[in-house]
Amino acid sequence: MANGRMDDWACLPGAHVEIRQRGESVCTGIVETVTDDGGILWVHSVLDGRRLFEKAEHYEAWVTEERIGFHYRMAALR
Repeated sequence: MANGRMDDWACLPGAHVEIRQRGESVCTGIVETVTDDGGILWVHSVLDGRRLFEKAEHYEAWVTEERIGFHYRMAALR
């Protein structure tokens, strides 16, 4: 799978993602952890260190790799 937007952030810990806000890429890295409700995640980026992102601030998480045994549902394109 290449670059699929994820609506359910709760299943992303350990995934490599690109974070976008209003269509602009703001960060890429590995998801370290996610809140239980999936509204906030922390990404570790080699360039930027550890950063927090909130869905409420119009951030989107795009998976940038496919991992065997890692199952998730992609967001429907509208």
